[in-house]
Amino acid sequence: MMHPYLRRIASSCSVVRFEVKALVCTMVGMVKTRLLFRRDRVNKLEIGVGNSKRKDGFITTDIVLKTDYPYDLRGGLPFPSTSLDVIYAEHVLEHFEHGDLRLLLRECYRTLKPRGTFSIVVPNAEIYLRAYSEPEHFDYKKYCTYDFGLTFRHKIDYVNYIFYMDGQHRYMFDRENLLSILRETGFTDVRLRDFDPALDQPERKNESIYAVCSK
Repeated sequence: MMHPYLRRIASSCSVVRFEVKALVCTMVGMVKTRLLFRRDRVNKLEIGVGNSKRKDGFITTDIVLKTDYPYDLRGGLPFPSTSLDVIYAEHVLEHFEHGDLRLLLRECYRTLKPRGTFSIVVPNAEIYLRAYSEPEHFDYKKYCTYDFGLTFRHKIDYVNYIFYMDGQHRYMFDRENLLSILRETGFTDVRLRDFDPALDQPERKNESIYAVCSK
């Protein structure tokens, strides 16, 4: 078993590697945007795509070099103002701390063209908070599908599952605060929407809130 001190050093090294990767991705994305991006065409962007399959007709950005425009989204977006027609974010916003989330939303607003649309999917924290208060009505096998060591022997584990996601989640949403934060950013026609099988991943349908807004 690794000594606790050595484990802390390994964790610190992992953070440094991540930040170096983020810097490299951002530099690459800035160069690619300057050389390849054209604002005079229809630009549909998916942010935070990770290693997921690319959607037809969308360009992509994330801290992943194989995306079209690699970038550290904690620093915003690399694109010019009023250059994007559509932005799509599926299970992305919950990975940002509140300050970085606010910055990213302002960047989405900045880069959208007038009447451009922003479509959002986030985990629904209400489900898991309700599970804590009414555990007898909660099917954790349906809503807690990722395995990172929780045993679900106690009802607080349902809350730990979605609020922490093994250290990946930083901020959670219900319907009220999602719509509110979008309005506060400046978006208009902010509303909930239905699941879209042509756009959204079906395996996330049960656990998600769907919203759309415009600039």
